[in-house]
Amino acid sequence: MLNSDQPACELDTETASLVASLANEPSEYPSTVALRTIERLRRLEEEARLSGTSRQTFQKIVSARRVLGDHVEFGRYTGPFLPE
Repeated sequence: MLNSDQPACELDTETASLVASLANEPSEYPSTVALRTIERLRRLEEEARLSGTSRQTFQKIVSARRVLGDHVEFGRYTGPFLPE
């Protein structure tokens, strides 16, 4: 859940924790929770692309998707990025 003072396209701590715990699940097939989290991260990435974000935030979102096994590419994004 996002805090009211946190930008909408930030990767919140709860999602980051969920990604870390799902990444440790030994399975060939992603669970329903992992698939839903991947979809949430895809939407978050799309929002970040449209609204602008820092390079670090964008990289965290993309990395979280890859850790969960999502290799769908939205294409290269070169910014503009917000200042860190």
